[in-house]
Amino acid sequence: MHSNWLDALTAQATPEELPILAWTRRDFAALLADDLAPLRKIASSVMADPALALRVLQRANAVPHRHFTAEVAMLEDAVHMLGTQTVLHLEAAAPVADAILAPARLASYQRCAGRAVLAAFLAHDWAEIDRDRLPAEVSLAALLNHLGELFLLAHGDPRINRYLELVEINHLLPHEAEYLSLGESLEELGYQLAQQWQLPAMVREAMRARNAQFPRTLCVMLATQVACHAFSGWQRPTQMTDLRLTAELLALELPELARRINAVLVAFNDSAAKYALKPLKLLPLDGNTELPTSWAVAFCLAPRADEIATCRAAWHPDAPALTQDEVLTLLVRTLHHGLGLNRVVFARYHPRLRTLSAEYLVGTDFEPLFNQFRVTVEDDSLMSELLAMPTALWLNADNSATLAPRLPPGLLELTGIDQCFFASMWIGTQVIGIVYADRRSRSCQLDARSYATFSHLVSAAGAALAR
Repeated sequence: MHSNWLDALTAQATPEELPILAWTRRDFAALLADDLAPLRKIASSVMADPALALRVLQRANAVPHRHFTAEVAMLEDAVHMLGTQTVLHLEAAAPVADAILAPARLASYQRCAGRAVLAAFLAHDWAEIDRDRLPAEVSLAALLNHLGELFLLAHGDPRINRYLELVEINHLLPHEAEYLSLGESLEELGYQLAQQWQLPAMVREAMRARNAQFPRTLCVMLATQVACHAFSGWQRPTQMTDLRLTAELLALELPELARRINAVLVAFNDSAAKYALKPLKLLPLDGNTELPTSWAVAFCLAPRADEIATCRAAWHPDAPALTQDEVLTLLVRTLHHGLGLNRVVFARYHPRLRTLSAEYLVGTDFEPLFNQFRVTVEDDSLMSELLAMPTALWLNADNSATLAPRLPPGLLELTGIDQCFFASMWIGTQVIGIVYADRRSRSCQLDARSYATFSHLVSAAGAALAR
């Protein structure tokens, strides 16, 4: 369930709205003038412009072909399938960003495109380290991971300008900037577009926070985040968490990871001018340099009574029945958008494995580590008690010393905070999982009123599921 704004925005959206960059037209025509140009070189040229890559990939998956029964997930296959003349026609039919975008929007669009290309470079390098069978597929997913932001810049919605101002100038965390300026998740926008345009599964699923538990999609998410850190000049507070998780994923020590990242940055900087960028600063991680690890909370999310009222109306006994997916999606959205809880997770319970794993997440798009939310339920643990009966729990300063040790090992390290809400989710007499929510920082306090509304909404969701 999305806002009216998001639904209206995507209703008639097409890949053709995204313009190519001016140098693409010049360089691509020169490349294809050579009849002997290798397919890999052509695909690499397409990859350098996310808008052209999107057009080629979408077209390849939109037309039937006798030699391709599965979806086309790599640009080299897409170019081979379509043929160079079709690819050249797609490029020639595209508008040029420099001609149709105002200067300020053009600069942001070029910057976003460059960041996407750097993410693709990083993902390809890391996939090769990890001995991935198809690193080009991982790289392409990283290139399009910020599709929502790129589309809004091309579309001209003024909300994206406010978002970029909050993130790049005021240094707000992206989650909070989205809440304040967009009211929607850029990742959700990108996912909706990827579905609508029938992009490959790897592209789509790398946009789903819950897929951080899988190495290939996690690689895409981390490459996207590290590219953002590089574009910030290595000033974002979450970067050490992401770098450590990347090192763990690739089984590298941090200094070796830094060398790999810097090698990619050197290669990217050779073409930085194409995106109207100055060369990016290399990662200053040499064992003696301390990167920023904390930030000042600029504001706390405010409750929105209209969102809560809409949710309650949708779950009224007289309202049309909803699917389980619709109920749970609406629940986590309302807890975030309506109640103002920064991070919300529904973790499904798997009785045979005795585990809880994240299935629905809101407010966590830019936190790959948190999105790996998965815990084992031990006997006599706090999670075991929550799953035994319909109940809720508020972990706070008064009870944390007693209750926190009974939480699953590593949970507090994963979430980074010891003040949060838990509630078990039931359908009739069957428990299906646990809802978790927090405000990310101690600077934004949970309160009794929020806890009461949280508990009520989780119970109401269970009642809606039972109908």
